[in-house]
Amino acid sequence: MGLTTRQQRFIEVFNGNVVESARLAGYSEQYALKQAHITLGRNRIIQQAIQERERNRQEPLIATREERQRFWTGVMNDESAEMQHRLKASELLGKSECDFSDRLQIDSTIEVVGYLFEPNQRRALLAEIGDEE
Repeated sequence: MGLTTRQQRFIEVFNGNVVESARLAGYSEQYALKQAHITLGRNRIIQQAIQERERNRQEPLIATREERQRFWTGVMNDESAEMQHRLKASELLGKSECDFSDRLQIDSTIEVVGYLFEPNQRRALLAEIGDEE
């Protein structure tokens, strides 16, 4: 990856504070205060490595869509669960599958030409655009 030992340590200990993380990684106090935010904070390789570290750390903690759907299905089918919980699980499962729509989309075409022009002007305009009545 082309990173120094200190840069790798910086990635490991990074906590959102460049100066503090630089100190923890073994950089000098002076470097941490004056240069860390420039050289470490703007280094794309380091930024990407930190993002990858966070992604790998968070991934097992966040349920996937399929895991949530399995859970909701289990609650919905659990006859010993309270009905309100079973209904809520059913609702969430339906929403996750887009069974319901909160928005209605209408595609339509409205001919406005007839309302904006006098009949002779309208005929001339339609002839001009190649649309005869």
